[in-house]
Amino acid sequence: MLVKDVMSKNVITISPQDSIIQALEKMAENNISGLIVVENEKVVGVISESDILRVFKSSVPEIKASASATLSILLLLEKEMELFGEMKKVGKLKVKDLMSKKVFSVKPEDTILEAARIMSKKDVRRLPVIDENGKLVGVISRTDILKALVKE
Repeated sequence: MLVKDVMSKNVITISPQDSIIQALEKMAENNISGLIVVENEKVVGVISESDILRVFKSSVPEIKASASATLSILLLLEKEMELFGEMKKVGKLKVKDLMSKKVFSVKPEDTILEAARIMSKKDVRRLPVIDENGKLVGVISRTDILKALVKE
């Protein structure tokens, strides 16, 4: 089975100049976890929830089991304030600041097995599908591949 047979043709894209907030809104509105970043009709990156969540990694509370309840609450409040500060910073960031610039892609004529190999090897959840002219014509996700395999 070929990529073109199972890919999504309606690709939700974003510009590298758009804000991270706009990216999150697009992901939420479309119930997806990542977007293809396009500039001048060329794929220049991919932005995912994981890329954005990395900004917050340092703000995740680490509470020890032996800490008193009061101390735990104080630590949580402190972490919440740090998280709020991080959120304000994220609001100022652009997609280009957090996107993955190394893009792995497939062609419409590639097999879904080849797409699955790339996803597994590169640990990505979706691949842009780019034709011989370098144009984005679709996107294939792990879910697309699984659905195709179940139908066979």
